Amino acid sequence: MPNYAQNWFIHTPIEQGEVLSSWLIRSALDMGCSPLTLIEALWGRWRALTIDLDRGMTEDRLELLFVHSFDDKQKILKTMLTNVAPYLVKSSNSGWVLSLGQRSRSNFSGRQVCTQCFESDGRSAYLRLMWRMGWHSCCEKHQINLIDHCPNCGVVIQPFKIDLEHGSLAVCSSCHFNFTLYQPQPSNIQTLDFQKNADSVLKKGTGLYNNQNISAIEWFEIARAWVSEIRYLANTKNIQLIEMFESFGISLNTLTPLTPIAFEYLNTNERMIVLSLLNEIMKIPCEIIINRSYEYGVSNANFWDKRKKLPIQLQQMKSAMIKPIRVYALQRVSSHNGKPK
Repeated sequence: MPNYAQNWFIHTPIEQGEVLSSWLIRSALDMGCSPLTLIEALWGRWRALTIDLDRGMTEDRLELLFVHSFDDKQKILKTMLTNVAPYLVKSSNSGWVLSLGQRSRSNFSGRQVCTQCFESDGRSAYLRLMWRMGWHSCCEKHQINLIDHCPNCGVVIQPFKIDLEHGSLAVCSSCHFNFTLYQPQPSNIQTLDFQKNADSVLKKGTGLYNNQNISAIEWFEIARAWVSEIRYLANTKNIQLIEMFESFGISLNTLTPLTPIAFEYLNTNERMIVLSLLNEIMKIPCEIIINRSYEYGVSNANFWDKRKKLPIQLQQMKSAMIKPIRVYALQRVSSHNGKPK
């Protein structure tokens, strides 16, 4: 390749809190080319738009990006999930980071946006990195729910399919509907409260659970364990268990059966239901849960599979609960003396 062909640069500035894939797509549109063309210019035959690019890339590919960008290296690194929350981004199946469910340039989940944020962005609407976190389902600034489907055609939001014909990330890649024209529902108080708390834990590196200050890693592990328990509670028919949670002011009857897929693949509306309950449950001290389990006759068999490895606080709580009583069928005793008739 001639030297002059390598002397080109990405001029588009990175916005506050922007995620990597968003910046690359906007940069391509600003340069008057398709995102596919920009990706090929940067990395040749590497199909970067067919993977979860926001999770990071190899050092040699990062270096190629640095060479062609006017932005500071540290600023580029901050657009990646691996730099913001490395302990939450261990693999493609890691907890709390929304999974895209990708096939080629299509994603079947994991992308959500605030329509009013897009409106305030103007012509350069961009995707926020925190929208990739599983505990985010609403916009703290505008107090509205995020959306993950086009309100007009129902197709999942798919930014990797945005091209010159769309001109902006605020447009549906399928029907070209302008997301800024849609007004979502106001955010749920419980869901927003948990979101704020989780954001604070991520930022500070510590959180409060069971009246104890613990590390962010422990806090998110406990919250994730409760998510799996809530998935169980959504299908329970145990009257004592339902009444026990009602004594905390938590109604399990409002829970509808959730799609049987991992939490990180659930759509925004289903995650809101889980997060709303999670916020209430996380505030209940373990000792009170133990006492209520005895009061309502609820055994520890209703709390997580015994093969599941739990955070120490939850394991201690479960061990202190009522143990399930095994009932064995009585064996029929033969009435004859054992001799053939």
